[in-house]
Amino acid sequence: MSCTYESKGKYEFIEHIHEYRNYEVLIEQNEISTNSSLDCNFSEYYYVQNTDMLCGMCKQFIHLVDLLFNEGALINYNEDHIKDYLNYWFNNKLNEIDNEYICKKAFFQNLIPKVSVNSNLRKLRSSIYDIEKNEFKRLTTIYTLYTFYNEIKKIIDGEDSNKENIIDIAKNCVQEYKKIEDTCPTYDAKFCLALKNFRKKYEEINLCNLQLEKWKKKKLPLLTGEDDTMVEECTISEKATEEELEQPQGVHVVDNEDTPDIDKKNITLGAVVPIGILFICFISYRFTSFGPWLRSRISKNKNIIENLDENMNQFSRISEIDYMDSVHSYNIAYNSV
Repeated sequence: MSCTYESKGKYEFIEHIHEYRNYEVLIEQNEISTNSSLDCNFSEYYYVQNTDMLCGMCKQFIHLVDLLFNEGALINYNEDHIKDYLNYWFNNKLNEIDNEYICKKAFFQNLIPKVSVNSNLRKLRSSIYDIEKNEFKRLTTIYTLYTFYNEIKKIIDGEDSNKENIIDIAKNCVQEYKKIEDTCPTYDAKFCLALKNFRKKYEEINLCNLQLEKWKKKKLPLLTGEDDTMVEECTISEKATEEELEQPQGVHVVDNEDTPDIDKKNITLGAVVPIGILFICFISYRFTSFGPWLRSRISKNKNIIENLDENMNQFSRISEIDYMDSVHSYNIAYNSV
């Protein structure tokens, strides 16, 4: 069948592919109800080997359209981007079923009467077309690049715990990038801009905080496929900065490698200093004038203390006598009355 192909350079939607992919995965995982209002009689496409697959794809497409045009959809709501994405999805799925004989625009026009009047499908009347084959290949490549990129981002953001897989995913990115890197000087500028934007996002990723065992570099493998030795390695200061940012306020991580040496120094210093002070005091007491002076001071202080005790005893006896006298005088005064 002779189809009319168009090249419109619609690449902007791919930057939001991670948002659309969430709904794409949803319709792939959830079985669409068989009592859908869709009429699956595609007799005009009798030459298609698997009409059941064709019907299932149409049900998924209708469901995906309704999800994305829902006001509650968790996406960057840009109607043009949504339409461009749905057109790419529609082209891609029909190519998987039959990439030679099904014209996408014509098939879509036949699909509309088979669904209910209230379907959001009608919003796509002027948006579904047959994407020119070379442009479709470029779209598929950059779509794949962003799919890999989003897997890497999930690992960095902690949504995927298999962090060591990140380099294998990045190497897949490199292989995919090589397929189209040389097309930019001669092909459309819109595609090259989309590729440039992807490369910028890819190269901005910093891996130092992940502390990978098999990859000590700061960045991902170069998209250009150059030697990995050209990729800058993470420095100690960068790792420390990343770790400090991840620690709660007031918590300081001590380097375990330095701790044993510090403890040994503290223990040695704590033991030697008191012994040294005692030794110096002993030498001074025995062999210098400090000893006799100290003994005389101690003897003098002892005499002072003894005199003080004797005075206190005398004062105590005097106090007792005074007390007894006061008692006797009180009794005498009382008897006279």
